[in-house]
Amino acid sequence: MVYDISRREVPDQPIVAIRDRMAQADLPIFIGRSIAELVAHLRLLGVSSSSEPFVIYHAFGPDDIDAEVCLPFVGDVVATGRIIARVLPGATVAETLHVGPYEELGAAYAVLTDWIELHGFEPAGPVRERYLNAPADDVPPSAYRTIIEMPIAPAAVLAR
Repeated sequence: MVYDISRREVPDQPIVAIRDRMAQADLPIFIGRSIAELVAHLRLLGVSSSSEPFVIYHAFGPDDIDAEVCLPFVGDVVATGRIIARVLPGATVAETLHVGPYEELGAAYAVLTDWIELHGFEPAGPVRERYLNAPADDVPPSAYRTIIEMPIAPAAVLAR
């Protein structure tokens, strides 16, 4: 697949979120259940989601992942239980669209990482995956559409 990379400004974004650390094998279940819980919470409050769900990956370890499932919203939200409400700060991101199974996202990450370095940037925060559709939409894995966003900043230049 050919990946088009673009740079864009993402504004501050109010989100509800659920964050946890889990074994890599448990990630799909965690994401699915968390999205359902966040949607139900917003619906209960009569608040609308303003965009697609996404996951912020705070850390990838050899044995586990620190992930935060997020849902943007418009309106007023009260946090409850394990659901938090916060504003995700705006950022400059490099992004690309991956079409296909989640197991093939590694290729998109590699191209995006190479682009960032080639263009004089460095990562400036945890990566995000925005899910434009998903298994719940009754689409085959070959049609999954995922936007990968990497916050970036100009690469530091060492003084001589």
